[in-house]
Amino acid sequence: MTEQEFNELFRAQQAELTRFTTRRAPVEDVEDLLSDLFALAWQKRDLIPRGLELPWLYKSARFLISNHNRKQAGRRIILSTLREPECAPSAESIALADVSLAAAWKRIAPREQEIISLWAFEGLEVAEIATVLGRSKNAIAIALSRAKSRLAQELEIENN
Repeated sequence: MTEQEFNELFRAQQAELTRFTTRRAPVEDVEDLLSDLFALAWQKRDLIPRGLELPWLYKSARFLISNHNRKQAGRRIILSTLREPECAPSAESIALADVSLAAAWKRIAPREQEIISLWAFEGLEVAEIATVLGRSKNAIAIALSRAKSRLAQELEIENN
């Protein structure tokens, strides 16, 4: 088959093969499948039986579509096992999304941030925070109170 004959075959059968492929594959994949089909036909142009070009193209399209759909199904299975479970954003990310709170947060000391984080974001009680930080409950209670007051002051400054 000459290049001119191939081009004529392509032009004559493109619409029919597009409809055929669209009925059997996702619309977003049709163009790629047709491209693959005609690339295959070009490679095997000398093996396509004269007078049976359209049946040969249909048969080849069926194989390409079948392989494509099988690969896509495999990809979906693999991707479904890799997806991270969807969960709500953390309390910390929600709180820090507030620009004024984020700015105030940055201005308090790291030790104050840590105590407030353990209390507000992790939900720990004073006794648990004391255990985590290796300090007395009384020291943590005082530090937490001061840290909250300091954050409130910074937030007030930020909002004014």
